[in-house]
Amino acid sequence: MTESIVSFVNPPVVEVVAGVTFDGLSAETSALLSAFWKEELRSEFPSLQLQPPYTVPDESPPAGTFTLALPVGLPTPRLWALSGDQQELLQLQPGWFACNWRKVQPADEYDRWISRRSAFQKYFAKLSEYLSREGAGEPKIRQCEVTYINHIRPSSSWVSHSDFSRIFNFGLESVDSYPAEQVTLQTQFALEYEGEFYGRLYVKILPAFGLDGRAPIYVLELTARGAPIGDGLNGALTFLDRGRAAIDRAFLRLTTETMHDEWGLQHD
Repeated sequence: MTESIVSFVNPPVVEVVAGVTFDGLSAETSALLSAFWKEELRSEFPSLQLQPPYTVPDESPPAGTFTLALPVGLPTPRLWALSGDQQELLQLQPGWFACNWRKVQPADEYDRWISRRSAFQKYFAKLSEYLSREGAGEPKIRQCEVTYINHIRPSSSWVSHSDFSRIFNFGLESVDSYPAEQVTLQTQFALEYEGEFYGRLYVKILPAFGLDGRAPIYVLELTARGAPIGDGLNGALTFLDRGRAAIDRAFLRLTTETMHDEWGLQHD
């Protein structure tokens, strides 16, 4: 497992997702996933919700292109199994499993990557064992992804969307005499390790407003997605660790030292 690269006392993260796409199961597995929740998860995740299916982009083509893995036949619903405090969430869908942490209340604190990694490992292993025991076969992991969503709120350093250069390490202050009011960014980067391509890093920056409709925020979303690095669950964990490290580095490069000081950057 990789070591932590950066750490903040008060990070702006509001959601973390660790997930995998897998093959080897049919759409009929939906009934088994409901039974899995009832028999194995209900005590820890007492609430179950139906959500639209998640269609995962496929990162297997050459760098610079992407495709969508379109469903075949009728779409199957995605199940959300939620903990009592709503912070923990498991996503269950034929071909897709994810483990989320969400900041529900302002006082909630992110419990760090080691906890997210452990939760993913625990519940995916439990799902695999259940499906094998029920004769559905073992999920064959094809792709992995890790996502960090951050809500960057006003502070002593910035007060409006036009102050993006105080938050981010890029952008135009003005064009001729016209001041910039906000920035929106969406881009992708090829991920390489020792010269070998292993996935992509997606970055989105969106201006938004808080629940009151007045307070400006910037939403910074970073997703690393690619094939497992090795076989089985260990190969998925290796990718998730490496993807999370890439997200750490990108976050540090994209944001300013002023914001690092506000969030309490800790040097290992």
